[in-house]
Amino acid sequence: MNINQLKSKLLPLRGSEKTKFLRDLKSYVYVYCEIDEENRRIPIYVGKGKSDRFFSHLNDIGEPIDDKTKKINNLLKENKLGIDILAHGLTNREAEQVESACIDLMGVENLENVVRGKGDNVKRIPLNEIAHKLAGKSIKVKPEHCGVAILINKGWKPSFGYMETFECTRGIWPKKMKTACEKRDAKFAYATFNNIVKDVYTIHSWVSAGTQAYFTRPNILSSERIKKARWEFVGTRAPDEIRERYVGKIIERDRSYGDPWVFVGYKGSNK
Repeated sequence: MNINQLKSKLLPLRGSEKTKFLRDLKSYVYVYCEIDEENRRIPIYVGKGKSDRFFSHLNDIGEPIDDKTKKINNLLKENKLGIDILAHGLTNREAEQVESACIDLMGVENLENVVRGKGDNVKRIPLNEIAHKLAGKSIKVKPEHCGVAILINKGWKPSFGYMETFECTRGIWPKKMKTACEKRDAKFAYATFNNIVKDVYTIHSWVSAGTQAYFTRPNILSSERIKKARWEFVGTRAPDEIRERYVGKIIERDRSYGDPWVFVGYKGSNK
């Protein structure tokens, strides 16, 4: 089945009927599916759009340029590709929110999507954490627990377990972060995602990037140049009483001013 035949099968409308249908859809969220032997429709990609945006990835078929296109290409050849509309009649803003919620629910690691989406208020978050966030409640880090809040917004995912979160937090960081932590004698590292503490680690020392193995981030050290320029800390999970005090809560902190870290529990300036 070629591309045009597939499009006709998926959207059996012509002329004014097709035009009206696409107009009435307004903004929508769609999903590309793999149809298995039991006719289950397994999501592989979530997107949003208007008009016939849901066909745009079919137009890319040919020489595969990325994993998503390669996957779609293979499903097309095997006649196992389906396209579903998850929600329609939306504004563009509503479509962004639904798309982001769907990606977070399914897990971006289980899809061919590269990013989570743009919705601000639909990120997957445990109930106790959103309660602290919406209530605006924050907790002050005690001086004896002083350390560095490491902002892991770009790398962390809701599906991460203890090891993934730890490896996402301990490296790899620029020399100025390592130098600043040593100067401040930062004792603890607070893994922080969207202002919520995900875990707390005791910092034992700082070493060159790649000194320790990464089991869940095998490609993080792509060159010797990166290894020489970057650093990581050696650490363990903090004692239970410290983790119970801060994990799942918002800690009081200054702005990071573009850096992926900010000091907490100290008096005076952040840097």
